[in-house]
Amino acid sequence: MNTKTNAKTKTKIRELRRILGLTQGKFATLIGASKDTIASWDTGRNPLSPSLARRIALVTGVDERSLLRPEGELRVKHGFPPKRYTLEEFQLYRKRFWGHSAEENVRRQWRPCADTLEVVFLAAATGNDEAEPTRLSGVVDSFIQWCRQTREEFGLGPAIEAELAKRKGTLELTHSYGQWREMAKEDPTMARMMGFKDNPKRRDEESLTLKMENVPEWMPGTSMRGAMGKRT
Repeated sequence: MNTKTNAKTKTKIRELRRILGLTQGKFATLIGASKDTIASWDTGRNPLSPSLARRIALVTGVDERSLLRPEGELRVKHGFPPKRYTLEEFQLYRKRFWGHSAEENVRRQWRPCADTLEVVFLAAATGNDEAEPTRLSGVVDSFIQWCRQTREEFGLGPAIEAELAKRKGTLELTHSYGQWREMAKEDPTMARMMGFKDNPKRRDEESLTLKMENVPEWMPGTSMRGAMGKRT
């Protein structure tokens, strides 16, 4: 993209932000880009890539072709005849495509994405013949890396931790005092987390049940359900 095209494209990005009433920072958060990236588009320092234009189109409902095209006004993503992009069209698109609330947003998007992931995993687990190793492990790792990248790009860390806190459960362990004492020697961190405090008056064979509130860790590829149940 040449300098002339960059200069006209930057006007499109500024116009889109003006319509949406978003600062560079808020627009960056919306599409999962850095504020510096938005600034580079606004100044014409860097061109808007087709991949990010598609993301902006999905998020806002603007037509990506009108966003990338140097000439002409911003258009609505879908519909015939083509319509000029406005704040009202953005709000209508958000309600139709994403929903009226965060819960509805998730319900609308989670199932199709889960279906897609299942199909990809099934395809990766199937070899052409019995002798051919599956590609599932590599595909799973690719998904895990995508999760980590997405968390970073969109600054989702605090929100993810808040969601995990809602999934906390209780870990209940029952051991003899002798076993607890052995754990305190072999795994003192775990013993402290469970709140074990030795009572010298208790015999080794006596039983002790301890409970610990458990908040799951964010580890892509593993379960993040907090309910641990009872262990003896």
